[in-house]
Amino acid sequence: MSKTNKIHAAVYTVLGIAIVILSILWYRSWSREKELRTAVNNSYDRAFFQLADYVTDIDALLSKAQLAASPAQMASISNEIFMQAAEAKSCFGELPSGNVNLENTARFLSQVGDYTYVLSQSMINGQGISAEEYENLNALNEYAASLSQSLGDIEQKIYQGDLSFSASDDTSAGSAVAASSIFTDLENVEKSFDGYPALIYDGPFSEHIENMQSYMLSSAPELTRDEALAKAKEFLGERGEGLQYETEMTNTAIEAYMFGKSDEDSHLTISITKRGGYVLYFLDSRSVTEQNYDVQSATEEAMRFLEDHGIYGLVDSYYDMSENIATINFAYSQNGVRCYSDLVKVRVALDTGEIVGMECKGYLMNHRERELGGAVLTQEEAQARVSSHLDVTATTMAVIPKDSMREVLCYEFKGTYMNKNFIVYINAENGREEEILLLIESENGILTI
Repeated sequence: MSKTNKIHAAVYTVLGIAIVILSILWYRSWSREKELRTAVNNSYDRAFFQLADYVTDIDALLSKAQLAASPAQMASISNEIFMQAAEAKSCFGELPSGNVNLENTARFLSQVGDYTYVLSQSMINGQGISAEEYENLNALNEYAASLSQSLGDIEQKIYQGDLSFSASDDTSAGSAVAASSIFTDLENVEKSFDGYPALIYDGPFSEHIENMQSYMLSSAPELTRDEALAKAKEFLGERGEGLQYETEMTNTAIEAYMFGKSDEDSHLTISITKRGGYVLYFLDSRSVTEQNYDVQSATEEAMRFLEDHGIYGLVDSYYDMSENIATINFAYSQNGVRCYSDLVKVRVALDTGEIVGMECKGYLMNHRERELGGAVLTQEEAQARVSSHLDVTATTMAVIPKDSMREVLCYEFKGTYMNKNFIVYINAENGREEEILLLIESENGILTI
């Protein structure tokens, strides 16, 4: 064999080996990808089948709820619905949504457990369930039945191989249709919620919460961007020099302009409400490396700052310390009654006492002068509703927000039990025990759970 032929043979041999190696690597990659696709598809199938089962259970439980005559039975059923709805939401969150908007389906799963829980509490408190609430319960039952039927139909198609969450190895047209049409089916499920009732109730997923308007800003005049920038600079003083427009916050309860500037070691941002020109929040991200102020001094600095900017009538409540910064929570006090909805948070740098942040959303959303003459019980009558195990050490009156943002006038009883500090809120109108909070106190702050 000539030298040239030997070279050609060697080259062909190397190429052949390379092709074999590449083929093996490609096959392994393809096989691994196939295994991953199969595993993902199986997880989607599992989540969907479990979702269908939970919705079927919710449908049956809603039927039972409409026949529950005792508070104990209603509480038991509502607890089951709440748990099944939570599990259904978890499974729903595991599914791919494609380009399909499934907002109504998600809203149903959020509201159904929440709404039945509120109804059970009404029965426990002796208020009963109104005719309108029974109508809502029946409507939820009908939507649950429809959703269960739709999910069952999709489940059957998946079992038959007519639908799939992910494309299979087969790249034929039929496979592609099967992979994509499941989103069409899910879109049809979403359309079945057309006409779904707007549920207004005392819970965190009530429709009215999304549509809440700010008490302070609803009738305030609207500012231009330049006017808002002038407000921001006025608020910050010397620190406001060099502020630039960054973005706009829209489609929120409080729309605002955001401005900012960056220095070598920090970034400062401030948000000014479009209506009224109030500071929604500001944050100076400079590092704080030492602590020269204690909490009491920091609280005094924060209060002085608020009053210097025209915010009066606040009292401090809880605080948190982290990275040499104290965050002090303030609530509005109206004639000695603490209104916890009107919340302002102030961040104080403990090296110089400088204010490096403020957040006013709670205050801007809720602040107004309230009618506070609804107390029916005396302090003594309210305290009689507190557990005898609590050693009461302080009492005041407060307005507290519920999950639905409904406010309740209460007596606030602070006390101790087994070397732990608690706060108990008793409804000043009907004597109901509204909240029990555990105070967590440490060197880093006072928080409630």
